[in-house]
Amino acid sequence: MKKGYDFKSSNEIVELKLLYGAQAENLVIKIREENNQNFFIQIDCAPNGQLNSFNYGNGLEAVKIIKKLAGSFLAKDLFWLEQKIELLKNSSFKTNFDLGAKIGLWEKVKPNDYQKKIDWNKPFCVKNENNSTKIWHPDSRFFGHNVGFSTKGSIVNFIHENTAYLQDFYMPLPGPNGSSAWKTTYRLVFLCEANQRDPEFIGGLWISRSGFKIYPGKDSLVGLISPKKVD
Repeated sequence: MKKGYDFKSSNEIVELKLLYGAQAENLVIKIREENNQNFFIQIDCAPNGQLNSFNYGNGLEAVKIIKKLAGSFLAKDLFWLEQKIELLKNSSFKTNFDLGAKIGLWEKVKPNDYQKKIDWNKPFCVKNENNSTKIWHPDSRFFGHNVGFSTKGSIVNFIHENTAYLQDFYMPLPGPNGSSAWKTTYRLVFLCEANQRDPEFIGGLWISRSGFKIYPGKDSLVGLISPKKVD
């Protein structure tokens, strides 16, 4: 476990396929259109045939974790990354939920229309602007207990209590060594600079947990995604 973080680290470095890298870059270009500042953007996804992105936000903390885990892997680029972190440490970039709805990542759902928008026969997620998420799966009983799924009642209450957003549920990737007990998602990080049209992919993190709510926290395993993309 790395000092200052509450997860275990892995030495396994994952390479990102060109297809997913291109899809993520196109998404970042859409996200940054209305913001001509310098910042890191992180894209959370479960790449399986398509990018399957389900969240985005300020990537500064993810970059700090990348630097922490990278060691000699980044070699001379580590100094470059340290400089960028220092320059962007006060970045004010935030998730724009209205923009996310506009580009199709999710849609707003209200107490008076959720019954029309939600299909309880299919898995889905609802989230709010505090980054709380509820996950529904009609077959949740087959996955066991304490894996992160919510009941119908808690989801309905969530929609009534918050400005909520409905989105698809993407099945996470298998865990390390193909383990079905662990679930994995990718956190891809791009550097966006005001004087550069194209964002720069700087790598990312793969994150595994035993449940379906996956983040680099307690009981998780985290490793690096290489900044180089492959065919």
